[in-house]
Amino acid sequence: MDMSKIVTEVEAAAEDLTSGAAGPLPQVQIKTPAGKAGYDHLIDALNRLPRPLLALGTLVIFVAAGVNPVWFETQMQALNAMPQPLWWLLGAVLTMFFGSREAHYMRQNTGSKP
Repeated sequence: MDMSKIVTEVEAAAEDLTSGAAGPLPQVQIKTPAGKAGYDHLIDALNRLPRPLLALGTLVIFVAAGVNPVWFETQMQALNAMPQPLWWLLGAVLTMFFGSREAHYMRQNTGSKP
């Protein structure tokens, strides 16, 4: 098969797609009535989880300390055995997550763009 013939066929197919002659392209994501795709709603929901989970986790720690002090003491000793750089890494990850989130909302409210 001649290479120029293949190129001509591909160019014709591309032209049909860009001109709309091939019909409407199928939607990859199903749109919800709110105008966002289902995947976007899932990601939005997952982005809302960390703060409530951290708050509830803190309360669970206090309840666990009161209910079973021996178990709590064992867990705290295990945490004490973690190396210091790992704590710094955890702090950096949490700071970046909440800091970027706060910066996003500050930029969104003031109307300034990065």
